[in-house]
Amino acid sequence: MSLLAHGVGSSSDLPLPLDLVLQAGAATVVLSFLIAAVLWTRPRLSGGTVRSSGTGGWIAVPQAIVLGLCLYLAGNALAGPRDATNPAAHALFVWLWVGLVPLSVILGPVWRAVNPLRTLFRWLRLPRAGVRPADGLGAWPAVLWLLAFVWFELVAPHRTDPRVIGFGLVGYAIVQLGMAVLRGEEWFARGDCFEVYSSLAGRLSPVRWRRPLTGLAAPFPVSSASLAAFVAVWWGSTVFDSASGSPAWAGFVQRAGHAELYATGALVLVCAGVLLAVRGTAGRLDVTASLIPIAVGYTLAHYLSLLIVEAPRGFLLAIQQWGLAPGAAWTVVPVPAAIATAQVTLILVGHVLGVIVAHDAALSAVPSDRRPVLATLADEFPLVLFMIGCTWAGLFLLFVR
Repeated sequence: MSLLAHGVGSSSDLPLPLDLVLQAGAATVVLSFLIAAVLWTRPRLSGGTVRSSGTGGWIAVPQAIVLGLCLYLAGNALAGPRDATNPAAHALFVWLWVGLVPLSVILGPVWRAVNPLRTLFRWLRLPRAGVRPADGLGAWPAVLWLLAFVWFELVAPHRTDPRVIGFGLVGYAIVQLGMAVLRGEEWFARGDCFEVYSSLAGRLSPVRWRRPLTGLAAPFPVSSASLAAFVAVWWGSTVFDSASGSPAWAGFVQRAGHAELYATGALVLVCAGVLLAVRGTAGRLDVTASLIPIAVGYTLAHYLSLLIVEAPRGFLLAIQQWGLAPGAAWTVVPVPAAIATAQVTLILVGHVLGVIVAHDAALSAVPSDRRPVLATLADEFPLVLFMIGCTWAGLFLLFVR
């Protein structure tokens, strides 16, 4: 499997006909909406509390380990072998970009706790100019950085070249640390796209939050518009990745030429289209939080086989550079039917959770003594249709390639 070949290859991997899967997807979203409308008649997700982390002083240990690992990987990308034996691409595109999602869903916003840029900022005791706090920026800096990262991952030429990755990581670190000097350490919560990424996925963590899904109803520290844009880029880039792997796209760029130019334009258009569709169908409702489980489900579904195959392979590459486990190889090949079933399940579960969170938000938007139930459901209906369309698109793009 190529490092950049994400997901299951074709519809023949499905254990069921695609049309039945699409019908089941639509039925699942509609039924979850109807069941929630009947049984979920009052807001239940508000008032969620965060569990005490109880990390004490030992958090310094994983912080030091992560910082040391990142420094080693960046240095190895710049000075190590410039071929497929270098684990730089695995570390960035598999361990960090893909692996951070399930880790955050389970444990919470882990990247904030062990962010090597935060650790380096504190250890170096960099001067704090404190001219302008980062609070007024929302998450817009992270949106732009995430768009730059997904462009690098999906479009940029030579993106698996260790030198290119190394210079990119060093440049990113310098800019982030420089902005933290200007705006304070909390810049990372708004400017580091990986910290925002982990924090949003961590809203689903049962370890972090005392009651399931309450993290998605808790207030967000930044503006809703910037968070919606961040989720749109996150989700939209994964949609683009699926679409760009299709024979139709390959044939188009082969005929038209200028593959990077067209891919850049398509990536931006898909992300912008997702944002406009979400904001347009939501109406007066703020549905940003309901998009998080959908984005998580689609990301895990899309990159599931990549995570299973390439994450251990990257670990082997890293230790084999030190002369350990010579000749060892990770030759696990996922069973297509099992992967396809897991992918369908992840997408559907993400959409069901999204429907529940959106329904709860709609109930919370109006005081209970003034809430006309039918009017509330009518407000949600365009969003449900949008989610059905997203379910179909997600399943279609994953398996029809």
